This record gives sequence, structure tokens and C-alpha cells, in this order.
Amino acid sequence: MPRIVARGIKKEDLKKVSAELFDTIAGIIERPREAFTLDLVESVAILDGEEISRANIEIGWVERPVEVCEKVANAVGALIKPLGYETVMVSFKSIDLAYEFVFKN
Repeated sequence: MPRIVARGIKKEDLKKVSAELFDTIAGIIERPREAFTLDLVESVAILDGEEISRANIEIGWVERPVEVCEKVANAVGALIKPLGYETVMVSFKSIDLAYEFVFKN
């Protein structure tokens, strides 16, 4: 059920690491990769009037212990940082499944 949203990363870079990203997180939290979603929101980070190279990865999921979050954050950072981004930010958002509704055809 992890919902991953990436900002500030190039589409081609995200496509390169997407399979390994899913496999890595799936291995840590013991969930099937089919339960994951990955979305790219194209954005530009600006500091003092200049564009900066910052990747921001937000993972929405049911609340997990901070130790699990730290392990996932370190793994995600290790995948994204070598792509050349000055800063990689990984954050977590708790999702209450009682308030999630999915509609399919």
C-alpha cells in the first residue's frame, strides 16, 4: 500500500531506479510490490532565486515504527543520491485506510 510521490527528480532517473526502489522497500517492509504506487510530480526547488538540485521522496503508508522508516529512508537515499542530486529528502506520511476509497471500472 505504500504510495510513493517523487518531486524534483528527472523522469528518466526515476524510471531507472523504480524497479530497485520497489524491490528494496518491499524487502524491508515485507509487502508485495504490486501494492505500491509511484507518481512523479514535476517541480523545481528554488533557494535565493536559484534552482537547486533537490530530490524529495514522500512515502505514504500505514504508520510504521521509526526504525523501519529510517531503514527505508537510508535505502531510498542510497538509490537516489548517486544520480547526482545535491540533497535527497525522504519523508513519511501516515495513511488511515479507513479514510481511503478506491473506485475502479
